[in-house]
Amino acid sequence: MVKAAHHTGTFRAGELFSIDALLFAFVSCILPSIPYFVLAFFVCPVRIFPISLYFLLAIVGVYIRVFTLILFAIVISFLDLAIVVSGVFNLNWYLLLDSAKYLGSLDLFSFTGYIIFASTIVIFTGFYVFLIVRNREKFRNVSLIPSLLCCCFILIADVSLNLSSQSTLANTLRSGAKFSSAVSKTHLDTFSTIHENQNVLVVMIEGMGAFKEPAHQNLLWEIFDSPEIKSRFEVTSGTGPYKGSTTSAETRELCGRWGDYYDYFEERKFDCLPAQYRRRGYETAAFHAFGGDLFHRKVWFPRIGFEKLFFKEQLEGSRHLQARRVCGLTFKGLCDLDVANVVELYLLEPSKKPKFAYWLTLNTHLPVEPNAATPRLDCGNETLFDDWTVCYITEMWMDVLYRVRDIALNPKLQDTQILLVGDHHPPVWTRQGRRLFVPGKVAWLHLKPNAFVAQENVASVTIAQ
Repeated sequence: MVKAAHHTGTFRAGELFSIDALLFAFVSCILPSIPYFVLAFFVCPVRIFPISLYFLLAIVGVYIRVFTLILFAIVISFLDLAIVVSGVFNLNWYLLLDSAKYLGSLDLFSFTGYIIFASTIVIFTGFYVFLIVRNREKFRNVSLIPSLLCCCFILIADVSLNLSSQSTLANTLRSGAKFSSAVSKTHLDTFSTIHENQNVLVVMIEGMGAFKEPAHQNLLWEIFDSPEIKSRFEVTSGTGPYKGSTTSAETRELCGRWGDYYDYFEERKFDCLPAQYRRRGYETAAFHAFGGDLFHRKVWFPRIGFEKLFFKEQLEGSRHLQARRVCGLTFKGLCDLDVANVVELYLLEPSKKPKFAYWLTLNTHLPVEPNAATPRLDCGNETLFDDWTVCYITEMWMDVLYRVRDIALNPKLQDTQILLVGDHHPPVWTRQGRRLFVPGKVAWLHLKPNAFVAQENVASVTIAQ
């Protein structure tokens, strides 16, 4: 009678929380998520869906074939990893799936952290399958009460711990945010502040969010707080909203709307900023240290108005770049400071047309390489941010900003407006690092030539002609 009652789901108090029932709760709810529990001490998006799937698969797994169990476990582990990557790097599902085709061009194994984490996921998923198969007879007859309680507790803990202001869900809830861009705030899209024959340079800096503390933000903006800059430019700065990843930011600044690159797959021209400048007689060019295949930039950039493209494939072998020099870890490409030389030379080239140039930086894409920048902040004994990644990436931003300042102060440079703007917050690995930035905001700085300087430059160009 006892055995029959046991199989029909009637359990005595001692059987409800038996060793086998507790083991099943551990395997179904805790074991496959242990790598992410460790990651959650730093940063981890909400994982409600994978946690629930692991639990359901454990229940079903004691009845299905071993091969089927392994197959479903692999699928769920890939889905779990995809959700985490999507949340950390601000990629929606379309972007994430489309990004998979570029894995061959990324050097994922250059970062030890990726190798360790991937290996850990394989080990714990394998152990999850092993314990289900080994104990399937026991698990078929255990009480599900402990595992249900455990699963509910973990789901609640996951949401409360990981639902941050910069999580995937929070970004979705913020999708109704009023549109704004650095381009619109500086009126570069209305041409009301642009003089005749005045060049425009827009520099989008990878991962440059807006610091919460003014002292931290001033580390960047004080680069332009000099008598030389102020004598030539009117300097303004501010913050603006962002949504999504880098290509979303490009749509924000270049096309004046929320969206992403797949919006431009139709074979037609779009009325974006480069196209508007071309109609006004400008020559338009885009620069990037990675290949034009990534996110189809070589396809949609011409459709939004760029007539000249300078990606890695066009720039490699240029006499203006150091031969065989590459920068970055996962995203190995040309070095931003080398590309800056090409941008400067492009702006200095004599032309009958004014120029609109767009430069997207690359090397501050995480993970960043320690000591890759000029050591300005003593990151080895890091106390300024209490996060070494933020310290190193800030040094790299500073290198780019100093180089832009040099371009702005080049005495041969024709009258040029310069806009610096971040694409999104840096997806740093620690909670402390993320708390250093304003949620949902990026910083921008605008250099507008003073009126008398602009008049002098126009006069000098006229005389030269």
